[in-house]
Amino acid sequence: MKKDILIKNGTYNKNHGKVMKWKFREGGFYDPMDIVQVRYEMIKDAGGSGRTIKQVTDEYGYSRASYYHIKDNFDNGGMIALVPEKTGPKSARKLTDDLKEYITKYVEDNPSASSSRIAAEIERNKGITVSKRTVERFRSKKKL
Repeated sequence: MKKDILIKNGTYNKNHGKVMKWKFREGGFYDPMDIVQVRYEMIKDAGGSGRTIKQVTDEYGYSRASYYHIKDNFDNGGMIALVPEKTGPKSARKLTDDLKEYITKYVEDNPSASSSRIAAEIERNKGITVSKRTVERFRSKKKL
């Protein structure tokens, strides 16, 4: 199913119900669930329709500010810039190299220590709260 493919590749438009442009409503080639297609068509329409940006963005379910951000990204990066970036953290934030080294050494010195115990020791000795699950993920990744 196309929706599953769009979700998997990160191009699913979760606000597809806000797209009111007629060519997306009549079915066929234009798919309001395809965010790249919606963004591209919005940029094209804004450039040559003679209507205001507000009128165009209302039809596509975007704000004026979003349009200018999308247009700037497109002008600087081409079609690939229309694909949304992944949200959320891009890397571990709490487990610094220092903490990773601390956990590794602690496990070497105390091989039977639980992840809960290690997290408690980190908080006690380093003053940083790290969840038991974070320690577990690091240990399994490093096979500690």
